[in-house]
Amino acid sequence: MQGMVSEITSFSTHDGPGIRTSVFLKGCPLRCRWCSNPETWNPVFQLYFMERKCTGCGKCEKVCPVQAIGPASQGKDRIKRDLCTLCKSCLNTCLLGAYRISGTLYEAKDLFRKIQRDKPFFGDNGGLTISGGEPLSQPEFVRELFSMCKEDGISTVLDTSGYGKWEDLENILPLTDLVLLDIKAMDNAVHQKWTGVSNQLILENAVRIAAKVPVRISLPLIPGVNDDKENLLKTAEFACKNGVEWMDINPFHALGAAKYESLGLESPYTQFRSMEKEEVEQAAELFRGYGLKVSVGRMM
Repeated sequence: MQGMVSEITSFSTHDGPGIRTSVFLKGCPLRCRWCSNPETWNPVFQLYFMERKCTGCGKCEKVCPVQAIGPASQGKDRIKRDLCTLCKSCLNTCLLGAYRISGTLYEAKDLFRKIQRDKPFFGDNGGLTISGGEPLSQPEFVRELFSMCKEDGISTVLDTSGYGKWEDLENILPLTDLVLLDIKAMDNAVHQKWTGVSNQLILENAVRIAAKVPVRISLPLIPGVNDDKENLLKTAEFACKNGVEWMDINPFHALGAAKYESLGLESPYTQFRSMEKEEVEQAAELFRGYGLKVSVGRMM
């Protein structure tokens, strides 16, 4: 079984309890406007061009067999992505690393061997976290990895939006120790506007997931989108009703801006502002008032 992987991060402390190896898969049906990982949207290889590393030597332009690279004077717009065949000629020519390919195909057993190498550092509560993108876009790959981990005594965490088929979740959850569940907005119209999909399936799956395995709700706190008191109250009530004890608040950040540029995409971040510390603490206090444990600052 092969899976398309965007990135593997060892020694992560942001993606579940303890020290973890986090595997970020490519492919996601949502298009959250604040997303910091646009390279995980599509489950295909993609060309990164990092203009800040380019000296304008012109070597990549000369070696491209399909003339998909224009002169350096065109800046980030020099890449004609509709012509690019991902032949890697530019990547192999550029000594400064201005080009790279996003996406690596892994056999599940080969990826598991990489995870195993980190096992001595997991301690009592560390392990593997599979994130994305959306892991449910590659459910069979996730299940195979989790199955091998459980056989080897490695803890498993699923970091998901919950947007996927229930039958896929049914196959994965028995092998899952903890679910980090993104609940982005309780109002369906708001959710549809800012993510491109309805939240009906997400909330239905959330109820069923929480009945089977421990869940921590992850709230990306986005100013002007879901930071209003009504949404926070409804999120807290939903968590309590379904036996969730933990809330992870992830305030908006613009750390993904360079990724959009490198992929030839328009950055969406100009429509958002950074949140004040006091605003984040007010949200945390509201959740604590419902008896929920709260952490702040897990990266999205």
